[in-house]
Amino acid sequence: MLFPRLKTSTNTALIFAFFTSVLLITFVAILNIYYFYTWQVDEEIEMIEKTEQLTKNIFEQTNGSGVSSIEKQNLFYKRIVEQGGMIKINGSGTLVSPKWNEEKPNFLGVYKSGAEWYMRYTFPLQNIGTIGLPYKITEHIYGQVSLLWVSLLLTVFFLIIIAVISVFFAHYSLRPLSKIIHYIHSFKIGSPLPKFPLSGPDDDEFIIVTKTLSDAFKKIQSQTEVLRQFSIDAAHEFKTPLMVIHSEIDCAIKSGDYRTGMDNIQSQIYFLDTMINTLLTIARLEKDELKKAEVNISELLEETISKTELLFEKKGLNVVRIIEKNVLLNSNYSMLQIIVSNLLSNAFNYTNTGEIRVTLNKNGFSVQDTGIGISEENIEKIWDRLYRVDSSWSVQNSHGLGLFLVKTVVEKLGYTIRVESKQGEGSTFSVQF
Repeated sequence: MLFPRLKTSTNTALIFAFFTSVLLITFVAILNIYYFYTWQVDEEIEMIEKTEQLTKNIFEQTNGSGVSSIEKQNLFYKRIVEQGGMIKINGSGTLVSPKWNEEKPNFLGVYKSGAEWYMRYTFPLQNIGTIGLPYKITEHIYGQVSLLWVSLLLTVFFLIIIAVISVFFAHYSLRPLSKIIHYIHSFKIGSPLPKFPLSGPDDDEFIIVTKTLSDAFKKIQSQTEVLRQFSIDAAHEFKTPLMVIHSEIDCAIKSGDYRTGMDNIQSQIYFLDTMINTLLTIARLEKDELKKAEVNISELLEETISKTELLFEKKGLNVVRIIEKNVLLNSNYSMLQIIVSNLLSNAFNYTNTGEIRVTLNKNGFSVQDTGIGISEENIEKIWDRLYRVDSSWSVQNSHGLGLFLVKTVVEKLGYTIRVESKQGEGSTFSVQF
C-alpha cells in the first residue's frame, strides 16, 4: 500500500489521484514544449523572410547606382551588424556586433543582454555567407513561466478535485464490501445460512468472493453438523460399553464371582481400544501425507485371509479366493492392509451362513458376502461415521467406523470404492485402483 495507515478505499483513491496528476503534469509539459517549439519555428520563418526582404531591398536600392558588388555586400554586412546580427563569410571569417563579443550563451544557447533574453538563429544566405540573427524571447519566456505557474496551480487544484472525487467513488465502489462484512458477521454455526447479499454477473469480483465465502460457510456448517452428530454418536457408543463395565463390576462385587465379570470387562475394553485406535488412524489420515512404495497386493491379500481364515471356519463360513498372482501397486502397505482387513471384518460381522468370495486382478479387488445385505435407502449411509447396518448391539465387534475408515483410506490413495447390495442376499464391495 502507498499509505499503510490509511484505509484501502482511501489508498485506492490517492493512488488513482497520484497517477492521474502525473499524467496531467506530463500532458501540460508536453503542451508547453510543443507550444514553444511551434513559436520558435514561426519566429525562424519570419526572420528568414525579413532577412531575405532586407537583402532584396538593399540590392534593389543600389541597383543601377554604380555601386559595385563588394560595396553592396559591405552595405548588407553593416545593416545586419547594426541589427545585432553577425556574418560568417564563406566559413573563413566572422563579422560580429560588439555585444555578441561580450555575451556568452548558456547551456541552452540563450543569451542575456541586460534584462532581455535572446536566441540566435543561424542560416546560410546565397552569395553572402552564414548569417546569425538574434531574436528576442524575453516576452515568450515570461509567458512560458506564467503558463507553467498557471498549469502548476491548475494541476494542484485538479489534484484536490480528483482526490475528493476518487475517495467518493472508491467508497462507492467498495460499498458491496460492507454487505459482505455484514454477511460474514451474520453467519452463526448451527443456524441457517444468511441470505446471499449481492446480485450481479457471475464473473463480478464481489460475487465471486461472496460465493466463495458462502461455499466455505456451507462446508463449515456441514462439517460442524457431522462433528456434532459424531460427538453424540461417539458418546452413545462409549456409554454402552462403559455401562456394561460398570454393571459387571457391580455384579462381581455383590456376587464375589470376579472371573465371569472380568471376561466381559476385557471384551468391552478391547472394543473401546479398537474404536479409539480407529479414530486416531482417521485423524492421522486427514492430516498426514502417505508414503508410497511398490506393494504386492496379491501376497497381502493371501496373508490377511490366512490370518483370519480360522475365525471364518469357526463361524461356518467358507472363504473363496480368486486372486491373480503378483499384482503390483505403487501404494502404501499399511493403508492397503486397513482396507482389506476392514472389508473382511465387515463381511464376517454381517454374514451368518454361506461364503466370502475375494477376487483380485490388476484393475482392483472385491469382497463379496452372502450376509444380511443393505437396503436401498441405507446404502449411502454405510460410509458415515458410527453407522451400522444392524443397529442392535448383537454385532459385538462392530463399532460403525470400519467402512468410514475404508472410504477415507481409499480416497487418500486415489482409488475408488463402490458397493452393490440387496437386502437379505449379501453385498459386494469393489475397490478400483
